[in-house]
Amino acid sequence: MLTKAELKNYTVIKGYILIKSGLHIGGNKDSMQIGGIDNPVIKNPITNLPYIPGSSLKGKMRFLLEHYYGLVENGEIPDVRKTGNNSGWEKNLVAVMFGHMEKESTYPTRVIFRDGNLVGAIEPNQPETEASINFDIEALKRKMNADFVEAKTEVGIDRLSGTANRHGPRTIERVPAGTVFDFEVSLRLYKEEDESIFLPILKKGLQLLENDALGGSGSRGSGRIKFLNLKLDGKDLNLKDAE
Repeated sequence: MLTKAELKNYTVIKGYILIKSGLHIGGNKDSMQIGGIDNPVIKNPITNLPYIPGSSLKGKMRFLLEHYYGLVENGEIPDVRKTGNNSGWEKNLVAVMFGHMEKESTYPTRVIFRDGNLVGAIEPNQPETEASINFDIEALKRKMNADFVEAKTEVGIDRLSGTANRHGPRTIERVPAGTVFDFEVSLRLYKEEDESIFLPILKKGLQLLENDALGGSGSRGSGRIKFLNLKLDGKDLNLKDAE
């Protein structure tokens, strides 16, 4: 059962996500087309524009934090329900922050990731700042002759011969580099010390995400991102000092 948790306040980080290399977060494919897109990106069905699900941000950040803090043992995260030993679990602040139901007494998740909506783009050779964002989505769509998507064709390479394998190419859809999404994450504060404990972990997660990749095909160049103009409760937030 849940312990009695008195919600005291929220602290909110807002900013933008700049796509540094094509981003692929998969969506649904309604129909099969010969020579068409094999893996489309997720899109808002009303606007037909791509967006970044909050679940993608939360899942990848939790994965990175659990490995960064050495919480993975023998390829898995220990389940205290099997051992009956809660001493190690108390030290797993990542699990406490992201939410868990692994013990009788627990708190709900402390972090709320919002979906990132497309707001515009920074064109080539422009500074990577908020002032450089072109928010005229319709004009940008006309310029690229697309709804903020690109088609990328990939082929499998035989590791012995170094040539394309017999399965042929596949085409995936990506959000092009330069696209900008809004970003917001809220940290719930149940105790006075929550901000000092969990905010550094959240900042480290954002830093790790910049150094890794978001979405699919990250090891093949996709999904590099950069956070822009981050503000914590309206004040500038610097990730360089993340612990």
